[in-house]
Amino acid sequence: MSRWGSAAVAFGGLTAPWQLVEPMPLEVVFTRPERLRSGAGRTLQHWAGRLAAKYAVLRLLDEPVTAEHLGAVEVLPLPAPLCSRTAACLHGHPPGVRLIGPLDGREAAGTRVRVSVSHTADLAFAVALTAARLAEDHDLEAVTAWT
Repeated sequence: MSRWGSAAVAFGGLTAPWQLVEPMPLEVVFTRPERLRSGAGRTLQHWAGRLAAKYAVLRLLDEPVTAEHLGAVEVLPLPAPLCSRTAACLHGHPPGVRLIGPLDGREAAGTRVRVSVSHTADLAFAVALTAARLAEDHDLEAVTAWT
């Protein structure tokens, strides 16, 4: 497994999330919780950042880019330990990664995949790496409840 992966997604001139992933289906590339989170008044920049994170994770894991593999990388806000609110809190929670389906179990024992995402006006960039698990990583196990 690589030690890190990175990716950039250009979204300048696009107007809809499906344009970021065509010809792949949006419903396969993004999980239902991701679509709910990104569709809740978010900009195209937000969708592109999440997609860049997915690409970066696939590069980290040395996996081919397919709609199914992109959909098996779920990127949602990670609740901070000090925040009493849920992941729906808009106070800058860092992105958390959960590997599901065909990628479930790809993390080395005792590690967690982490991502960092940044944006410009028309480009999203992400870096993924593996790091030791932290105490708050148990929050990722409840990610399916995030909306």
